[in-house]
Amino acid sequence: MPDYRRAYAPGGTFFFTVKTEFNSPLFADENNVKVLGDLFRKAKEQWAFSMDAIVVLPDPIHAIWSLPAGDTNYSTRWAWLKKEFTKAYLANDGIERVTSHSRQKNRRRGVWQRRFWEHTIEDERDFEAHFDYIHWNPVKHRYVTSPKD
Repeated sequence: MPDYRRAYAPGGTFFFTVKTEFNSPLFADENNVKVLGDLFRKAKEQWAFSMDAIVVLPDPIHAIWSLPAGDTNYSTRWAWLKKEFTKAYLANDGIERVTSHSRQKNRRRGVWQRRFWEHTIEDERDFEAHFDYIHWNPVKHRYVTSPKD
């Protein structure tokens, strides 16, 4: 079994990639984007953090968050966001992907991939590189066009 390790830097800044199950384009639907935005606002009320950058593409979300001094608990925030979005999405007749018996037994729904990818931002140069990635990733995947086009 893989040994997943998370970097818990108190008060750190982190880059995240969170993906939908089987890369389902859930966020091509504006209603789903609105629900997600509302949930982000509620999460920020419940747990302090700053969202330094974010892009919501049809299937992944890329974000940079900075946590308050001494706080390492980004996993709780993401778990809550994914759970609440899933409840709202399914209540609005959203379609979940087929899940295995094992996943059903562990109360997993077919909306989000199980884990997320996180990277601790190490310095200003690293922040700028990930900030640029967030801005250019939609261009790379042709969701928007480059100003040069």
